[in-house]
Amino acid sequence: MRVAGISDIGLHRKRNEDHFFIDQDKRIFVVCDGMGGHKGGDVASLLAVETIQENLVFTVAEEIIPALQSAVRMANRIIWEKGKNDDTLNEMGTTLTAAVIYDGNIVVAHVGDSSLYLYKENQLIKVTRNHTLAEQMFSDGLLKKEDMRSNVYNHVLTRAVGVENQVQVDIYQEEVQAGDWVLMCTDGLTDLVEDEKIYEILRGADDPEIVAKELLELALSKGGYDNITIVLLCV
Repeated sequence: MRVAGISDIGLHRKRNEDHFFIDQDKRIFVVCDGMGGHKGGDVASLLAVETIQENLVFTVAEEIIPALQSAVRMANRIIWEKGKNDDTLNEMGTTLTAAVIYDGNIVVAHVGDSSLYLYKENQLIKVTRNHTLAEQMFSDGLLKKEDMRSNVYNHVLTRAVGVENQVQVDIYQEEVQAGDWVLMCTDGLTDLVEDEKIYEILRGADDPEIVAKELLELALSKGGYDNITIVLLCV
């Protein structure tokens, strides 16, 4: 397995509120995009990453899903309590996408609007579903797919880690095999680089480090309005 991780402040933000974590030995990968408060977003995303890193423990495949759910809920509780006890961190929260590759499968825990894509058999599959008001409107038939990117509600989160005392965690599971690619990223990439372009780049991919930098540079060339974080791996 070859892995690359990169995070950039972008061209307009004063602080990078994204964090990511890679444990190649345990095959654990995490991407978080924080928000809220004067410095709350940075604190929330870092707390989420650290909590997953320290508490996601499993020994067999059957333990992965409950371990992921438990670790994300623990991160939610820690962020929620810290926000309540510090006025400067009030209402902070973070997206969280965590993935474990084990025994020919990738298991994903997801909250928010960061994304995980799987490229396999010449297809790009968006595994995760965004927790945004625009996505909900699309599901309810109130918004066309082609209008979602530019819709004012595309960045209104309906779910995040740490903003309430409990959080609902989506779990996804997909088969993976040698040669498949996994892309995890914050919306600083997906807001500016369309799925069709991601597919085109991954179709000719070879080196994760080179491809991650190519995706980053493309997002920056299109405006770099947000922090941009990319974790890219070739299974």
